[in-house]
Amino acid sequence: MQWGELKVQHKISPMDSASELIIESLKEEPIGETDHFIWFITEIGIVALFKREENFETCSSIVEIEANKIALDITKEEKEYLKIKEIQLFLFYS
Repeated sequence: MQWGELKVQHKISPMDSASELIIESLKEEPIGETDHFIWFITEIGIVALFKREENFETCSSIVEIEANKIALDITKEEKEYLKIKEIQLFLFYS
């Protein structure tokens, strides 16, 4: 995979262990908030939770800009779009 490529997974099984870890992490205090996202640290990476139903392409193009606003450098991380139940998010991990 080349840097900057995006892995896309539209649906994840609700019973998936990674999904469960992410959902549990969303109950914790966020590390920051930007215009379109609420940011969390999870055991598997950084999550940018969509604040509202948004267009995927728009959010994909601005997520790194918004990460910089809260002093996160995610440029070298892998990025995946996930939809767990009705929750939209990007997961960043190494």
